[in-house]
Amino acid sequence: MKHTTCALALASAMTAGGPWIWAQCHADLNGNQTIDNDDLLILLADYGQSCEEAAWDDPVISEIHYNPSTQQGSDSDFEFVELMNPYPFAIGVGGWSLGDGIDATIPAGTIIEPHGFLLTANDTATYRAILGPFVGLVPWMGTSSLHNSGETIRLIRPNGTLADIVTYSDTGGWTNEADGAGGSLEWKGAGHDNALPESWIGSNALGGSPGTDNSSWAD
Repeated sequence: MKHTTCALALASAMTAGGPWIWAQCHADLNGNQTIDNDDLLILLADYGQSCEEAAWDDPVISEIHYNPSTQQGSDSDFEFVELMNPYPFAIGVGGWSLGDGIDATIPAGTIIEPHGFLLTANDTATYRAILGPFVGLVPWMGTSSLHNSGETIRLIRPNGTLADIVTYSDTGGWTNEADGAGGSLEWKGAGHDNALPESWIGSNALGGSPGTDNSSWAD
């Protein structure tokens, strides 16, 4: 997970003669228009000692609706995967793709606004009617679908490198509230590694919260 905070614990006090922590960074990693100690903490937490070629502005897989309830409708109509931009600046995602369980390519020129969302779904017509014109929608290709028992979802940059990955399941510590009970899987937000089952919770709302702040964030 990108942009977590970290605490540095030293075995001994830093003096003029050492020990030293050395890092180099020429990027404003937190988007506050200044390269400062906050960027250093992000650098050490996420990238080690150098942020050269580090993709620090990746969107996050933030919600997965893999087994809609019969009350909502058929899986093929209502399954979705949501991406969130957790940063205070817009990010371009044209040419990015989703792979493994689903297959989707984000069109060139696509932007996710600051703290905004992009929805990918099998049935984009259903979600366009629900969300209106203000949330980006990307269709899945072919016979893409999400398995009810578990699936790996990869977010891939245009150069083929991995930006994010979530492997959900209906066992192994994953909540069962999203497994046909009406809710979606919602990421708990900043500070929670979305690769871990404990970083996800069942939504409070039937069908989840596609294209908006996760319903569980209000708790």
